[in-house]
Amino acid sequence: MGKSIGVTKNLRAFTLVELLVVLAIFGVLIGIMFKGYFYVINQQAYKQAKVEIEALKLSVEDYRRSFGGYPICPQNVCTPGECLFLSLAGFHNERGTLEMPPYPATISTDLFGYDLNSYDISEVPDISHNDGKSLMFWLSKMLGKDVAFLDPWGNEYIYEYPLEEGGPGFRLFSAGPDGKTGKDWSADDVN
Repeated sequence: MGKSIGVTKNLRAFTLVELLVVLAIFGVLIGIMFKGYFYVINQQAYKQAKVEIEALKLSVEDYRRSFGGYPICPQNVCTPGECLFLSLAGFHNERGTLEMPPYPATISTDLFGYDLNSYDISEVPDISHNDGKSLMFWLSKMLGKDVAFLDPWGNEYIYEYPLEEGGPGFRLFSAGPDGKTGKDWSADDVN
């Protein structure tokens, strides 16, 4: 009665080798995409560092015009980065000492993510230069980060005054992504 019809199925499937080739191609494309992405991010960090350095240099020059000298900590209690921050934020005066109330800031610290209006001046502890660095500790606690201007890679901008080789002016730069500077490490420094 019924005649059985033989159905032959012609199925075509991918072999394991073909699947591996497709995955390898995807891997190469994703690798190229990530390399390009990180290149763009790195270039943005360099541009941001250059903008921030220029803003800091202008602020240092404004400080010099206002106070008759570059930021300095004659007692060498502050690191150069702390001295730069405290001076430009209005805590250091032209003699390199700390006094309250703060002087007018010569830079908008908002550029670096600091809100100097977030604290109450009446709560400022003893602000003398001392080994405990009470002001720096208090400010870092209040601001939630180090008392220094940090580059896009999280390293402190390097401020040199007076210059080691003598001469007029100051030097301000970033050590770049590796955070190191010097003879063998200066290739990625940002001036």
